[in-house]
Amino acid sequence: MTSIGTIIKEIIIPHRKGNIRLKPEFVVLDDVQIQGFLLGTDYQRMYGIDIYKGKNRHITIGTNKDKKFSLHIFQISAKDPIG
Repeated sequence: MTSIGTIIKEIIIPHRKGNIRLKPEFVVLDDVQIQGFLLGTDYQRMYGIDIYKGKNRHITIGTNKDKKFSLHIFQISAKDPIG
């Protein structure tokens, strides 16, 4: 696995007190295909995000555990624009 570069892909999570903007950096590897990515728990906690696993996945932001946001799995294809 050889690194051929990095990309920064902004992820925006809407919230009534202001959107949370994550800017994770991804390393692009030669001859490697992925089907998704994971943001580490420590990275999420830094932004006040908790993820709960249950029948339907959801997240809470900050200290308000009653306000839940649905977490949907999405697919990224090689044809999707990056930037």
